[in-house]
Amino acid sequence: HLFTRKKKHTHTHIHTMADRKALARATESTTSPTPGYLYNDIAKSSATSPAAAAEAATYLIRRLESKNNANIKYKCLKVIQMVAVHPATRGQFKRVVVQDTHSVAAIKLCLQFRGPPDAVHGDMLYEKVRTQAKDTLDAIYSDDPSSDQHQQYG
Repeated sequence: HLFTRKKKHTHTHIHTMADRKALARATESTTSPTPGYLYNDIAKSSATSPAAAAEAATYLIRRLESKNNANIKYKCLKVIQMVAVHPATRGQFKRVVVQDTHSVAAIKLCLQFRGPPDAVHGDMLYEKVRTQAKDTLDAIYSDDPSSDQHQQYG
């Protein structure tokens, strides 16, 4: 389980806990947009090591898969996109996501995200998730030499 794993370095552990708080806050179920500084904080902490990038990606993908809330799905996808293209991560976060077929499959699944029409918003929330899934895929495959797969999602 993510929270019970022992860390070798105390520093990494502290960083990870702070990172987890930022990740949870950035992907909460409210309709309010994620504050921009959180994308920055998450990107910077993901850039500290390959392990940190992998942990952030794992957290986001698990949350993306386990929640059926359109706001959470949208925000997870948006965070993945923003962190993937953030200069601080130097492509490291992007590579972690692209090289994990499970992560890519979870994002692609959101291209088909549907649900019962909302009384107020109709299909808008689902459409927002589907559009963000496409934008996230574009971001993780941008400037990637192996982006032959890029055309094949869907």
